[in-house]
Amino acid sequence: MELPDDDTLRWIVTTFAHLRAGHGATIGSPPLLQPTSEFFPDEFRPDATSIERLLRRMIGYGPLADGLAVELELLEPEGGHAGGCGAAACGPGGAARARGAGAERLGDGYRVQLAVTDAGHADLLATSLGRSVGALVLHEAGEEVDADASEIAAVVCGFGVLLANGAAVWAKSCGGLRMTQATVLPVEPLAVALALFVALHGGKASEARKHLGATQREAFELAEDWVESNPQLVEALRERPEMLAAGVFDLEPVRGLLGRWLHGRRKEKAMRAAPARPAAPAMSDERRRRLEEARALVDEVMGETKG
Repeated sequence: MELPDDDTLRWIVTTFAHLRAGHGATIGSPPLLQPTSEFFPDEFRPDATSIERLLRRMIGYGPLADGLAVELELLEPEGGHAGGCGAAACGPGGAARARGAGAERLGDGYRVQLAVTDAGHADLLATSLGRSVGALVLHEAGEEVDADASEIAAVVCGFGVLLANGAAVWAKSCGGLRMTQATVLPVEPLAVALALFVALHGGKASEARKHLGATQREAFELAEDWVESNPQLVEALRERPEMLAAGVFDLEPVRGLLGRWLHGRRKEKAMRAAPARPAAPAMSDERRRRLEEARALVDEVMGETKG
């Protein structure tokens, strides 16, 4: 497993920063949602009533108005089957799922679409609904809405653990154990966005890791090392997100603990301002008069020399 390439890293940072710069006051400091009874205490059954209740609870965790008009549409697999045995692991991949599991505007409200094959798996369901909340946030903010931006928006709003877990789900299929992806973005970019979220809000990385799957933990640890090697990005996200949104930043490679310390010391030394020169004392009237007489004398001598 490797970090995303630099172009992808820059896209993640600029997208994250754009949302913070334009809507930071509305987004605020959301909690990092975990798949636990603390955040999701309702009894759940794989039926429309439970899914609608879960969707409403997730919308409530987002920076969205109370009473936002949202309806749920359950989508049957194309051709009447999910592919293969009909299990979630035999269904379509992340891009195909996202096309049928987003949020669309309906005049004075929205429609959230959910693939029926995702309803029976907790991670797939949470991911699909989490991305839908991200799409609703973009809609309400007047931003351009697409699946990958909706996923970053969901992470920015605290749904990062849920999205990361849905990016790599191992489940049984008719061909044996298979990984399915309920996201458009792979697990590595989502882990980077999650690591930025945790660092930005001063959270504990251990809390994020606690409810991540094995694949997700590996990706998050790589992302965490990268974020710790780029503390200037976290500071800018907190204080000057508009600069990052404009692409004004550099990316540092991953460094070990000692390397990060030495690099930080070098940057501190380079950024330390040179000692200020003492201000020149105020010139007295007498000194100013003598200086002007000297200049006049020099001008007279130069004039006679030229003559």
